[in-house]
Amino acid sequence: MKKIVYYFVNRLGYNIENKKKRDRELIKPLLKFSQLENFNILVRAKNYILNLEQKFNNLKIENHKNGFLVKFLDLTFYIESLEEFHVLNEVFINDDYRFHTNSKSIVIDIGANIGITSMYFSKCNYIDKIYAFEPVEATYNQANYNLELNAKIHKVEWIKNIGLGKDKRKESFLFNKNTKGNTGIRGILSDSYANDPNAERVEVQICDASLEISEILKKIDSVKVILKMDCEGAEYEIMENLFKTKVINQIDVVLLEWHDKGSQIIEDILLKSGFDLFARDFSPVAGMIYAYKIK
Repeated sequence: MKKIVYYFVNRLGYNIENKKKRDRELIKPLLKFSQLENFNILVRAKNYILNLEQKFNNLKIENHKNGFLVKFLDLTFYIESLEEFHVLNEVFINDDYRFHTNSKSIVIDIGANIGITSMYFSKCNYIDKIYAFEPVEATYNQANYNLELNAKIHKVEWIKNIGLGKDKRKESFLFNKNTKGNTGIRGILSDSYANDPNAERVEVQICDASLEISEILKKIDSVKVILKMDCEGAEYEIMENLFKTKVINQIDVVLLEWHDKGSQIIEDILLKSGFDLFARDFSPVAGMIYAYKIK
């Protein structure tokens, strides 16, 4: 009977697929990891994993705690969610922060998340030290753990459990451990939190950006200063704060992701401060700005 049905359906120009067979074909490239717990996360992250595997032929993924240890190059990351695979893809495959210079440099990493970008810069020969900020305690703890896993490699001088802004204050952020990278003052403007019934409120400490960065700049001499910023909406008040206090005049390179309000406000600040720049939009509500000074 089944063969007769297939015959007439095919005569009408349609195909009947075996769903189980189709699903097996889709996950076939991941079967080497099928014994791992939370395999469903790996299936959803399939494209990111295949990208990593294609670029880094020594990719390994192992069970660890509530997630995975992801290893490539000589780096090890503790990853808990699909979003964190997405960030690995942004940083190591899409090269969102790829920058080259012959000058000895430091990085100020505002919005360090779980430490992926700090580890990316740690692999750059021209980077001397990295100073990082991450306001959400759970995310900060995971970043610290990733630094411990890469203790012999990373160049992070310290990571502070604070966010930066226009002044010192307490803030309340929406937070879900599966979408750590979207946590910030944007709140429900982020698609991740717009309709998330599992999001909780967490209190974070915000500090004056110009004061914190000035303290770092006092400790360095004759190096290029690279400001990396992915802080989910706080970039506008941070840039306005740095412009108002003239601290921006001591910055050489800005690698910044903007959210919601467009790029024009930040581009104007950078141009007025002597930067050249180029930019690209990811969507109507997010994009990157790359700015630099030629002395």
